[in-house]
Amino acid sequence: MPIISEKSVLGSNSYEAYLYKFVNLVNLKTYIGVHKGSANDEYLHSSTNKEFKEALQQDDFSYEILEYGSYKEMCQREYVMLSEVDAKNNDDYYNLSNGFSQYKEPDFEKVKDLFNQIKDGFYQRRKEPLTIHELMDYLQVRYQHHGDHQRNIKECIDVANGDTENCFGKGKGLTAIIFEGRGKKGTDLRIDGSHSVNAAVASKNATTISTIRIPFEVNSDFTEIEIRMLGNLLNKRDDIEKKSMSEKDGIKYIIDNVTSGIEWNSDINVKALKSFGFKGHKGKGKIKTILTKAKQVVDVQRNKLEKGLLWIDYTAMPHRNTLSDTEKFYSNQDGWCSMSMSSGYYRLDRIMQFLKTQNKLNPKIKSCMVIIHHPNTRTRDEWDNGFYTEWKKIQDMFIAKSGFFIDYKVMDVWTTDS
Repeated sequence: MPIISEKSVLGSNSYEAYLYKFVNLVNLKTYIGVHKGSANDEYLHSSTNKEFKEALQQDDFSYEILEYGSYKEMCQREYVMLSEVDAKNNDDYYNLSNGFSQYKEPDFEKVKDLFNQIKDGFYQRRKEPLTIHELMDYLQVRYQHHGDHQRNIKECIDVANGDTENCFGKGKGLTAIIFEGRGKKGTDLRIDGSHSVNAAVASKNATTISTIRIPFEVNSDFTEIEIRMLGNLLNKRDDIEKKSMSEKDGIKYIIDNVTSGIEWNSDINVKALKSFGFKGHKGKGKIKTILTKAKQVVDVQRNKLEKGLLWIDYTAMPHRNTLSDTEKFYSNQDGWCSMSMSSGYYRLDRIMQFLKTQNKLNPKIKSCMVIIHHPNTRTRDEWDNGFYTEWKKIQDMFIAKSGFFIDYKVMDVWTTDS
């Protein structure tokens, strides 16, 4: 067989399959295929095309391994490449089919077009009562709500006496972007601006917020993955009221896509991360870091993750109210007081001082329920893997024979996007 040129990209030792390409050097006709197995076995191709088989016996060909990866992802890559040129109906290809899609990829160009329309002012910006947006369904694409970011926005609104349109300077204000008819039971869905809305509500001075509405007839064919992609593109904007995507936001985006059937290291994920402003590629830079960390989470928690999970920041609305309500519930129990505390700043002396103070105010109070919330996965893991046990021993030693009692309620760490 006259293959006169061979080359391949670098691969790891853990690949399941690879994508390859033959090119006839006489007429430049191409064949693209996938093999599940090693590049070192005796596999050549699986084509049933008689013309291709005969050409391999007489013409000179180049052979190239294009990519290594999971069998699912390589089949998806084959499908995308062949479909783009409609290979089965293209005289420049030996392929008799375009392969088969393994999952529905987001339409990147459709998402980018809508993003550009929003940015270029194609859709009218209008002022709406804040009450409309306070309880609206929302899509949260970030890894977690950022309490510090909300507080910064609130301070700017307060200084501007509630003017959400000019709170960062003349003409620089807050905007909520709404997909009409895409919320629960046909209600509206906020896809961008949740931090802005919550901060405006917390300010008490604000009564309105600027809104861009995308009509249902425009957004109705956007899949959930495409809406998430658009939300992250909107977070890429370098405006003063925005908080740019973090590495954790990128990891959450990949994990959400994995739960929708997209492979963690798919080309569409890499393309999306680049569009969000991250640098590198599958084998280098921040994109490699995000993909690797996302895969670690998927591998460890594959059976636990649910689609669209969001890490809860109890310093941010609306979760701050949940924490406060939980604290009030235990404070209303006879003989109990309650306080909240981050596991990242656990202080037994603060708990003891608080309990003693409450006891002086009301001698019936002998017990304290400490409401623990985890600021991140690191402190959560430390708490679960021995931190609490060690402190419990010290605590019991301090309060032995004191007549006091301390217990703990650990808040949930995950919620859904909606």
